[in-house]
Amino acid sequence: MSAAAQQALGPGSGLVSPEINPDHSVTFRLRAPKAVSVQVRGDFGPVGQMREEQGGVWTYTTEPLEGELYSYNFIVDGQRMLDPSNVHLNRDVATWTNIFTLSAKEGDKGWYYEVHDVPHGSLSYVWYNSPTLAKLNEKASFPRRLAVYTPAGYEDNPKAKYPVLYLLHGSGGDEDAWLDLGRTVQILDNLIAEGKAKPMLVVIPNGVWFNQAAPGAAINNFQPTMTNSRSQSTAEVEESFPDIMSFIEKHYRVAKGAANTAVAGLSMGGRQSAALSLHYPTRFGYVGMFSGTADPDANADAVAALFAAKPKLFWIGVGRDDGVRVSSLKMKDYCEAHGYPVTYYESDGGHIWRNWRVYLTVFAQKLFK
Repeated sequence: MSAAAQQALGPGSGLVSPEINPDHSVTFRLRAPKAVSVQVRGDFGPVGQMREEQGGVWTYTTEPLEGELYSYNFIVDGQRMLDPSNVHLNRDVATWTNIFTLSAKEGDKGWYYEVHDVPHGSLSYVWYNSPTLAKLNEKASFPRRLAVYTPAGYEDNPKAKYPVLYLLHGSGGDEDAWLDLGRTVQILDNLIAEGKAKPMLVVIPNGVWFNQAAPGAAINNFQPTMTNSRSQSTAEVEESFPDIMSFIEKHYRVAKGAANTAVAGLSMGGRQSAALSLHYPTRFGYVGMFSGTADPDANADAVAALFAAKPKLFWIGVGRDDGVRVSSLKMKDYCEAHGYPVTYYESDGGHIWRNWRVYLTVFAQKLFK
């Protein structure tokens, strides 16, 4: 047998799916002439039972939807499958799903997650060494990967220096998570273009000390954090984070100092952000904890030292149905009881990307002003 490698230039399924209708409902289509039952399952509502039409094409149309990024897949005779008509996918830990964005009106959530005719920043993947991690564990002696967003105009003005946001992912994630699932580049491009956010660098490290990089970019076997007995990976991140900051400050035009430095993250990254702010109380002027924070009672002296350094923003975001809301409220109440300025933002929903994208959108507008 022999085979020739070539581009996949065929017409695909020949169907339009998903199709966003004028009323902002969405129609899904799948050609499956031998199927007995086809459903569409997504985060836009209940599982939809698709109807077979002529030619074995199954269809389903949602109710009108609000602006958002949505994920979905098909269930064909009980088996999960992706939409062959939709090349847009993202990966959450080890699960791939189809996605689409919908903007019901300019300025809604979905609008910020889409690409528009605005000046665009650049995204780079760069490699750095972490001597601190190598000392902590010889298995972590390999180079590590960072994702770095630079705002529009960065390359054109060699004398300008920019503030930096260090943005941390959650348990099981990696340096791709905030880009693919969090839509960081689109959010920052749109906010900066509107003048709602300051031009800034965004640095997204791999926050799992025993992983070099995201799957496909690492020489070591990728392990989701939750497979490790110490899922938080916090102590190693605390000790080695100066290696990341030193690399960024050496290779990028960064405005230094706490007034120009922010750290934020979701879930595990929220706990890491809290831990970093407490471990280095004078390094971060802006701290964002999305669905994750520290225990203030167990860190009372460190909390006092942090607020003695007068951070410009200590921001907590959590959903009303999130299991970590209790710990987030505990930190909020503790700060208020001790006279520490804290900003608390509560949204609907639980421990989900739909909330974390909103938190980034809100938090980014409060930075470096």
